[in-house]
Amino acid sequence: MTPKTLTDALPIVAAAYGRKFGIPVRVGGTQALTDGGVIVIPAIGSDATARTLAWGYLAHEAAHVRYTDFALPRAHTPLERFIQGVIEDIRIEGELIAAYPGTRRTLDAIVAALVADGSLAAVGETESPSDILGNGFLAVARHRYRKQEALASHAKEADRAMRAVFQPRFVHRLQGLMSEIPRLANTAASIDLARRIVGLIEEESQEPPPPAPIQPTSPSDGDSDADSDAGSGTSERDAEQDDAGDGGSENGASADDGGEDRDEEDEKGQDGRSADSGTGSSEQSLNQGRETEQTNDPDSTTAGNDARRALQQALSATDADLPEDLFASVAQALNGQHRDPATLLPAAEAYVGDLRSGRMALDRVNGHSAKLTARLQGLIETHTLERARAGRRGRSLSPRHLHRAGVGDPRVFRIREQAIAPNTAIHLLVDLSSSMSAGRDAIALDAAAALALALEPVKGVSRAVTAFPSLQGHAEKVTRILAHGERVASRVGAFVQRGRGGTPMTGALWFAAADLLARRETRKVIITLTDGQPDDLCTAADLIERAGAAGIEMIGVGIAVDVGRLFPIAVRIDAVADLKTALFGIAEQLLLT
Repeated sequence: MTPKTLTDALPIVAAAYGRKFGIPVRVGGTQALTDGGVIVIPAIGSDATARTLAWGYLAHEAAHVRYTDFALPRAHTPLERFIQGVIEDIRIEGELIAAYPGTRRTLDAIVAALVADGSLAAVGETESPSDILGNGFLAVARHRYRKQEALASHAKEADRAMRAVFQPRFVHRLQGLMSEIPRLANTAASIDLARRIVGLIEEESQEPPPPAPIQPTSPSDGDSDADSDAGSGTSERDAEQDDAGDGGSENGASADDGGEDRDEEDEKGQDGRSADSGTGSSEQSLNQGRETEQTNDPDSTTAGNDARRALQQALSATDADLPEDLFASVAQALNGQHRDPATLLPAAEAYVGDLRSGRMALDRVNGHSAKLTARLQGLIETHTLERARAGRRGRSLSPRHLHRAGVGDPRVFRIREQAIAPNTAIHLLVDLSSSMSAGRDAIALDAAAALALALEPVKGVSRAVTAFPSLQGHAEKVTRILAHGERVASRVGAFVQRGRGGTPMTGALWFAAADLLARRETRKVIITLTDGQPDDLCTAADLIERAGAAGIEMIGVGIAVDVGRLFPIAVRIDAVADLKTALFGIAEQLLLT
């Protein structure tokens, strides 16, 4: 067993991702999900593809937790929700990559894996309009604006299919709106863009209005002058519409001729004018002019009607008709890979507790802690003060030992011995299961408080304290009592709790191991205060062995029981007063050897 076998373990890597992004991560259960605060992935095997999906899922969901405003209302229609999801996914991934450039490879790898195994296939002209629009929008948007090269051919095929089914003019206008994706600043902007895109689809799906008939004027009308004056504005507007219609036909033709080679122009925003004015009066004039021409072309009229029907079908699509959300499919793939529903890596919950009760507990353990601190400090000073001794070789003479030369003793050289200073990170785990009730829970907490307090002034020692299971007795969480760098006096209330639930020791050990592997200290120690009855003895024992082989020293403190069968180093205490004697020898070994 090497350290790498533990550091490569799923809970350790998942915890590292959580620390990197500042998001709690839990490993276990059967469902990959996030509730906006905690990311959960099931315990999967060592399959390389499954690991790729897991790391990409963690990064993507972390981006949502960090950058998506979940308080904003979602769209009401399935199509708008889908488009909004694609846009927001691209936006938040861009934000994450800007903050953590290395995540680009992780996120791109997940798309490459889905393309490679056929889960993300290119769309064709024969598929349903909702599939063509949904998959086409996804492929083009991710390829152009997330620069995911694995989707290059998919985007090309999608562009061709959309132009064939929905008409090039619509695709051109759609891509004009899509060019705004890189400039979106927040979730509200994503929602607004999705709404405008759906508005464009609704507009293009409508029958064009018939051309306005030209009303002849009669010169014999007695009020002809007044009518002419009153109607001149209308006649001028009709003429302007005719002119706009002619001009629109030329613009439309050039858009059609552009074909697939318009990608670069679209990204530069040259079609931004039509996108920005998609529902304005000038665009309506453009529609009228184009429809006037198309009435004389049966083939063009048929194609236009087909495109409108296709857009109408896409607008009326249900969630089942549209492609599945990309990362919802990733979650489904991870769910199918889960091996064990038990929680391997719990998330941490905060707990303040009752300050008054905590101060009483602190007063209770202060005496024991002070005695232990004094012995530890004296021990450390004895070993860390620089000492000199006389030796047979050296660069400088020892004046106090020169007399030895007269009797033939060569030990007259001064040799300085290197001091040994502590460099240790300790994580104390407190078992607060139901079996620890009847006073054992109080003994364990008092012992943890006394040891944490005793180590607080020792330079070179960092300590943390965590209780398991959660406050509600669940295995999915552990309760954080003291974090590294915190003072016991500021967290005294958290040291007053009661036993509850089962004994999910394996998850707590994974949590502590992940915490210590992220520390810089050369020595890492997990001290577990327990009655030695974990829910799963086999997995707990296996992890204790793995952690020990990877360089983490595992110590068990049995509360009124012997835990030597589970931990390689074990002591027993029946009261907090036993802590000084029981742990002094272990502390000497841990801090100074």
